[in-house]
Amino acid sequence: MTELLSGDQLADRAGEALAIPLQHALGAQLLDPSRSGAGVGFQVGQLASNGAGGLHAAALSAVLELAGYLAVLPQLTTAEHALTHSISTQLMAAARDGESVEVRGALDRRTRRLAFVSVTAVVGDRLVARAQLTKSVVPRA
Repeated sequence: MTELLSGDQLADRAGEALAIPLQHALGAQLLDPSRSGAGVGFQVGQLASNGAGGLHAAALSAVLELAGYLAVLPQLTTAEHALTHSISTQLMAAARDGESVEVRGALDRRTRRLAFVSVTAVVGDRLVARAQLTKSVVPRA
């Protein structure tokens, strides 16, 4: 059996996810560099702006998906990868330009080939969005 990802492997995989051009351009960063599963944060800025002084839903969706992946990562083996195949997002409040958004995922359940994840995005104590993701666990290329 293949082993779960180790500390360095987790960090490498999290780094790969954060280096994806869209995630990088949005300024997504780990909330706790020592724990990739703790979530990510970013500031509502140029690329993440909707042009009307708030957070663009598509930018938020990209970071919700990233946080979901990071939540699954500690439960993957070295031979596995996780791909989102279903996402349901509820937008609950606006985040304004310049505000910092924190996005955290929690693994609800992992089966052999699926992972179910809940993700929330907050600004301070204000809930901005919630998402439910289903990820397919596939062989890593």
